[in-house]
Amino acid sequence: PSWCGTSLPSALSSPGAANRKCLISLMSSPVTGDCGPPPHMTYSRPSSDEPTSVFPVGSMVTYTCIEGAIKIPGKVDTVKCLPGSRWSRLSEPCGRSCGAPTRLRFAALSKTDARINFFPVGTNVSYVCRPGYENTSESSPTSTCLENLTWSEAAELCRSEYLGSALSFLASYTFFFFSCLFSLRYKLEGSHFIQCQLKGNDVEWSKLPTCKLITCSSPPQISNGKHDGEGVEKFAYNTTVTYSCESGFQLVGNVSIHCTSVDKTNGVWSGAAPECKGVRNEPSVREKRSAPSNTCSLHPREKDICQTRSKRNGKESCSPK
Repeated sequence: PSWCGTSLPSALSSPGAANRKCLISLMSSPVTGDCGPPPHMTYSRPSSDEPTSVFPVGSMVTYTCIEGAIKIPGKVDTVKCLPGSRWSRLSEPCGRSCGAPTRLRFAALSKTDARINFFPVGTNVSYVCRPGYENTSESSPTSTCLENLTWSEAAELCRSEYLGSALSFLASYTFFFFSCLFSLRYKLEGSHFIQCQLKGNDVEWSKLPTCKLITCSSPPQISNGKHDGEGVEKFAYNTTVTYSCESGFQLVGNVSIHCTSVDKTNGVWSGAAPECKGVRNEPSVREKRSAPSNTCSLHPREKDICQTRSKRNGKESCSPK
């Protein structure tokens, strides 16, 4: 056999520059049938960190995704060196993808798109109206994966069936009725509805009502006692105050009262304030039995005799004669 147009012994023995180039080429070329570097991919790289440039027939090379890319489901990520110094065919196994599509209050992702977990730039997903909502157009809400890997905003093409029917009914009479949320705590000030009305050559809505918190004024003060809400001018609905008495007095009645409402407009206290009554210190039965009676309401001369007699016998009592 010959190399570079001459025999190998001649190439090795010849000092010419052309022969030296030929030898270098022969030494650096892969063995017949081996593969060179694996195919270049945009979003993936060979897993091996070794800078190998020659791969024997049957060698396998696996690719991993670069940062910012993810594996495309179902894509092969391995190439094989085949006879004839060629690699098996491999399409890009990785790519850039948006995250899961935006969850919408009024619509759900279509069943087809719900099964997908890879969304490259430009992917469109469609939605279907949720139960209780109706589509207001001939098309479905859609969203697209943008270049910055975010989803475009889906048009709100689904409307609540209940709200839609109510508004259709009210609009025909040009009236809108209002009520306050948490109606036990808040009262509606103003008209309960607004009306489309004429104003000169134009039309406008009547004044909107407002919702205000129901409050109570300061609870009653009590003699010889107090409540724990002193210093506060207004008490919100359902606020509770507790009473206590000064030393030597006992609380009679409700210990606590709370702010409530009877007509859902004005705040009133749930009950009457308690009272603080004085406590009498009655002597015990033993004190009554053992206490000597040294007090006599007698004539001065008789009183002296009584006191003398009382000293001799502490149990003896005096009475006027």
